[in-house]
Amino acid sequence: MPPPRRTASSTDPTPSRRRRRTPRPLPPLAALPEDLSAAAMDDEDAAEQLMVDLLALVEAGLVAPLADDGTLRYAPADPDDQVA
Repeated sequence: MPPPRRTASSTDPTPSRRRRRTPRPLPPLAALPEDLSAAAMDDEDAAEQLMVDLLALVEAGLVAPLADDGTLRYAPADPDDQVA
């Protein structure tokens, strides 16, 4: 009769003696799986729509660009600066 297999459990902290398989390398420029590439395209479309909306808010005078330490941020425009 073969000896029983050892498994890790809460009462036996010693793991089994099976070797873990090394992960297979992926090519650096591999194509994404279909579901991930579709999600990435949806994200790109959403980001583009956000930029269009931001530019519309800037053109309407509701949001103003602010330069701060070499970075450009956007904040609500000061209502006192708006012309009625």
